[in-house]
Amino acid sequence: MDSAPPSDFERAGTQNCVGDILMPATAIDTSTPLAAAAGIFAKCDIGLFPVVDGTGRFLGALTIQRLLGAISAGQPLTDTIQPLIDPHPTRLTVDAGLDTLSEASLPAIVFDTTGAVAGVATSKSLMARLLSRNAALEDQCDTRTKELGQVRLMNKELEAIIDSSYDGIWITDGNGVILNINKASERISGRPAKTYVGRNMKELVEKGLLDQSTTLLVMEKRERVTINQTIKTAGGDTMVVLATGNPIFDEHGNLFRIVTNTRDISELVRLRDRLYKEQELSLRYMAELVQLRKLQSKASDLIYRSMDMQRIVELASRVADVDSTILVTGESGTGKEMIARLIHQLGRGDKKPFIAIDCGAIPDQLLESELFGYDGGAFTGAKKEGKPGMFELAHTGTLFLDEVGELPLALQAKLLRVLQSKEVLRVGGTQSIPVDARIITATNKDLTRMLKEKLFREDLYYRLMVVPIHTPPLRERREDIPPLVYHFVDTFNRHHGFGKTIAPQVMDRLVAYDWPGNVRELKNVVERMMVMSRAPEVTANDLPAFIQPKRPLPKVGNRLKEAVIETESYLLTETYKVHQSWQKVAQVLGVDYTTVYRKVTKYHLSV
Repeated sequence: MDSAPPSDFERAGTQNCVGDILMPATAIDTSTPLAAAAGIFAKCDIGLFPVVDGTGRFLGALTIQRLLGAISAGQPLTDTIQPLIDPHPTRLTVDAGLDTLSEASLPAIVFDTTGAVAGVATSKSLMARLLSRNAALEDQCDTRTKELGQVRLMNKELEAIIDSSYDGIWITDGNGVILNINKASERISGRPAKTYVGRNMKELVEKGLLDQSTTLLVMEKRERVTINQTIKTAGGDTMVVLATGNPIFDEHGNLFRIVTNTRDISELVRLRDRLYKEQELSLRYMAELVQLRKLQSKASDLIYRSMDMQRIVELASRVADVDSTILVTGESGTGKEMIARLIHQLGRGDKKPFIAIDCGAIPDQLLESELFGYDGGAFTGAKKEGKPGMFELAHTGTLFLDEVGELPLALQAKLLRVLQSKEVLRVGGTQSIPVDARIITATNKDLTRMLKEKLFREDLYYRLMVVPIHTPPLRERREDIPPLVYHFVDTFNRHHGFGKTIAPQVMDRLVAYDWPGNVRELKNVVERMMVMSRAPEVTANDLPAFIQPKRPLPKVGNRLKEAVIETESYLLTETYKVHQSWQKVAQVLGVDYTTVYRKVTKYHLSV
C-alpha cells in the first residue's frame, strides 16, 4: 500500500482544504487475518485504514492501537479483524477547510464528493494551521520526524510480535513470491529466511522442499485453504505441518497478499499413529479377553490344570464356530461328553438344542428308529403320528453320538448318507427331511483296529475324523486330580450339608492311584469317603481298600529277626506319614513313646 508522498508535507503551508493533504490508503477486507493486517501496517505510515466488506461497502476503520491491543492480548494471528473494526471513525470530505480541523479530529477517513472513500487524513494536516510557511515547515518536519519514529517503533513491535509467534508465518504477494517469513518458520524448516525470500512457491515445490503449497492452492481457489504439508528440513528429514493460507484482496478484487500460518504437527502425527497402533492392540486384546471370558464361562464345568486339557479346551474354542465333524476319543470316564457340550455352547449356544445319545445303550433293532425317526405304521407298536428321530430333534443344534463304535454296519451306512446329504429318511418314510445339525461323535474303542477287522466302515471313519480330539486318561494328567478332588468335595459338601476336608496324605494317595475309571471313578470315590467318614477330615483310614497302600512282605529267605525289623520300620514310617507325630504313632500302634523313640533311633528312620 502506498503512503503519502513527502511533497504533501512540504506544501503544508499552502494547503487550504483536506483534499490537498489527502493520504491514499487501500481499503482492507473484513476477512483479513491479524497477521496480514500487521504486515500491512508495518509497511505503511498510516495509523488507520478503511475497512470494506466483500461488496466494497464501507464498514468503518481499523486503527493500529486496536490491532496491537488484540495481538498483545494473545488473540490468534489467524483470526480476522472483524471484531476490531471501529464503525464510527472521524469522517471528512475532500473540500473541508483546513481551518476547521483540530488534532482531536485526526486521523480521519476522507470521502470524495460522490461519497466514496478517497483516503485518510492524519495529524500531519495540522501543519497547515501554522501562521507562516517556515514555521509550518519546521513544525511539519518535527511532526514528520515524530511520526516516522512512531512508525518505525510500530514496525519493530509488529515484527517482534510476528517473530514471537510459535507458529510459522509466510507472507507472499499475489503471484506466490515470498516476501517475508518469521523466525518460527526458520526454526521449523531449519533454513534462514534468505533461503526463501524472493523465491516463488512453485520453485520450492519443484525442488522438493515442499510436497505441496498452500499458497498455490489459495491462488487457484481464491479462498482460505488448510492442508497437511510436508517440509524437507535442512538436515534432510521431513516434518509435517498444518498450513492455513488466507488470501488478501485489494479494492479491485485482485489477490494482493497471501498469509500462511504453519504449525508443526509431526509429534501429533506420531502420537496419532501410536494411538492407532495402541487402539488396534487394545481391540485385539479386547477380542481375546472377550473370547477368554466366553471360554471361561462356558468351560466352568471343566476342572483342569494340565497343559493337555488346556490344549483340548483351546482346540474346542477354535472349532466351535465351524461345522466340521468332530470325533472325541478316550477311555471311559475321561469327559468326552463335557468336551462335546463345551464345543456346542461356544458355537451354537445354549439356546440351540444339544441332543446326546449313547449308541451302545440302545438295542440295535431300536437304534435306527431312535436316530432317524419313523412314520406312522412303520412297524408293529409304532405310533400313528410317527416320531421324529434324534437328527430332527437336533436341528439347528448339535447331535452327540456317544460310543459311535457300537453302531451296526447297516446303520453306519445310513449315518454316512445323512452326513453327506444333510437329509434324513425316517423308517418307513418316503420323503427326505433336511436337517442342519452339527455332528460330534465319541468312542472309547480303537477304531483303527476295528477298520482292520471290518467292524467299522472306512468311509465313515474318515468322515467322522475331520477334527479328532483325544482326551487323555487321568493317570496321564495327574496334576488335574487335586483340583478335581477339591471341586468334588465342595460339590458334595453343598449337596449333603457337610463341612468336611481332605487330609494331605489322602490327596497324595489319590494322586498316586492310576484311576482306571478316570474322572467318573474319582468322583465316586470322593463321595464314598465323605459319606463314610465320621470325622470332619477325611483321613487315609477312609480310603477304599484298593487305594490303601499295600504293606510289602518281607523277602522270602530273610531271617525272622530281619523280617521283624523290616515290618516294624515300615509300620513306624507309614504311620508317621499319616499322623505327623511320634506320640500319635505310639498311641496308634499301642506301645510306649519311649519304645517308638528307641526303635526309630535303632533303625535310623528318617521321615
